[in-house]
Amino acid sequence: MNVSLFPLPPREVDSGFEHVMSRYYALESEDAAGLCDLGEDSGVVEQLLVRAGAGDEVLAAVSGENVLGDDGAGTVCTFVPVEEVARIARFLSSVSVHEVMQSAPEVLSGILRGGIPAGYLDDLRESLDDLWKLYGLADREGLCVAQVYEG
Repeated sequence: MNVSLFPLPPREVDSGFEHVMSRYYALESEDAAGLCDLGEDSGVVEQLLVRAGAGDEVLAAVSGENVLGDDGAGTVCTFVPVEEVARIARFLSSVSVHEVMQSAPEVLSGILRGGIPAGYLDDLRESLDDLWKLYGLADREGLCVAQVYEG
């Protein structure tokens, strides 16, 4: 399952699923900097956050519980409200990407067979950097975070 996240104002979330998805498709087509694409690594990211001490409220950073809607064909959109964004941002600012990445080899050893592919850890670190930046920006600007799951 491909997971992508992006910040947006609460009023846009209130506009509903179709509006939020149109914003996502526009960001995706522009290859915009505001889009955090975790790809299929959302499960790995969640496991890394758990190892870093994240509770359920922080795991919403990747797998939100507030469903905005779905298209009936495999795409679901959830969102993290402003209040939860602030909690997530506080946690993320309390740990560094470097600290979180220290447990990556152990987490990945239970998932990947045959070793970690060359460049994978660099890509994962970049995804975590993007996630930290996204929640920092959303918190500073009072934004929600939309999460799109495709697949």
